[in-house]
Amino acid sequence: MTRDGQRLMVVMPHPDDECFGCASTIARYAAEGANVSLLTMTRGGAGLWNGRATGDLRRLSDVRELELRDAAAELGVRSLEVLDYPDGGLEKVEEVEAVRDRFIGDIVRCLRLHRPQVVVCFGPEGAYGHPDHKVVSRLTVQACTLSGDLAAFELEALALGLLAWSPSKLYFQTATVPTVESLQLPPQPPITTHISVSGFQQAKLRAFRHHRTQTQEWEPLRKFVEAQGDVEVFSLVGAAPGLLEDDLFAGVER
Repeated sequence: MTRDGQRLMVVMPHPDDECFGCASTIARYAAEGANVSLLTMTRGGAGLWNGRATGDLRRLSDVRELELRDAAAELGVRSLEVLDYPDGGLEKVEEVEAVRDRFIGDIVRCLRLHRPQVVVCFGPEGAYGHPDHKVVSRLTVQACTLSGDLAAFELEALALGLLAWSPSKLYFQTATVPTVESLQLPPQPPITTHISVSGFQQAKLRAFRHHRTQTQEWEPLRKFVEAQGDVEVFSLVGAAPGLLEDDLFAGVER
């Protein structure tokens, strides 16, 4: 299968989030010729450095951005943008109207720039309940609605020469029942779409190895990969009841 003309955009809160729920899907679609863009909203500066506080060694956010760039290249991502919103503080971003609007505007700008037919982000439960994940889910949904409105962020669009653009489909990452049970996750969005990632599981693990400061996450990721098997699962926002798909671009015209 060739995917020339198909464009996928993934919106994530932190470096390494791209590796957990959809990295194998990214790798598969990129290998088949889709143009995959990744927007990461923070540089991960509030995390741990191999399970320890960072101290004064080096700014963790600087290192994590470099790690993310290597991981994205491993997966075949063509365009990566890393923003610098506060890791661990996105709920506060959402509370301040001007900052929230800027956050949404950044997502809208990227949607209009890359013109993806398909967008993927976390679900409203934030995978395992992480507040940053929940915020990015909510604001990505709003951005996907506003990006097609000519009146929304009109001055920014004019300044950058961008046209309005509405993605055809928005997906939440989700998880199978065995994954939910084995990792004790909260209730997940209903599965509508099973993507075969046979042969691409190792791409996920290779990408994560580039996140060298995050070795404390290796065991959770290994368990997640084992629980998923050879599929990654997604939930199409607004899907009709009973929908079953095996392609994120099903029904999408190029």
